[in-house]
Amino acid sequence: MRLSISFLVFWSTVAISVTTALADETVSGFVDVQAEDVSYEPHPEVPELGYSVLSGNPAEMGVYVIRLRIPPGLTFPPHYHDQDRHITVISGVWAFGKGHSGSCDDTVSLTSGAYVLHPKGGVHFDGACGEEPVEVQIIGQGPVKTTWIEDPG
Repeated sequence: MRLSISFLVFWSTVAISVTTALADETVSGFVDVQAEDVSYEPHPEVPELGYSVLSGNPAEMGVYVIRLRIPPGLTFPPHYHDQDRHITVISGVWAFGKGHSGSCDDTVSLTSGAYVLHPKGGVHFDGACGEEPVEVQIIGQGPVKTTWIEDPG
C-alpha cells in the first residue's frame, strides 16, 4: 500500500495527538522505557501505521524521539524534511531510497541496527516493502516540516 498525498498532515497530526510511551520519569529528568512498554497509537488518517513519541514533540522547538511501526506494504512516497533526521531500524527490513523514484525496486534493505541520516532537503522515500512489519526510531530537531513531492517522475 502506498500513502496518498493526503498524508501531508501526518507530522502535524502526530504533534497534535502526541502519545508518550509509558516511561519511568523522575524528578532528575531521566526517562527509561523498556521495549515492551513502548505504546504505539494508530494514526488517525492511516490507522495501520503505529506511532509513539518517546521524548519531545516534532512540532515544537527541541529534540524529539519518535518510533514508527510500519505494516508490510506501507510505503512513503518521495519527500524531504526541513531539518536533519536520524533514523535507526529497530526491527524488520526497512526499504530506503534516495531521489524521486518512489519504487521499492530502487531501495536498499536496511536491517535491525542500521542507521540512516536524512539530511535537510534530501529527497527520499521509504517504508516496508517486504512481508514483515518494520519499526524505526527517528531523532530530530523540531519543529520539523515534511514536504511531499507531488510528481515523483
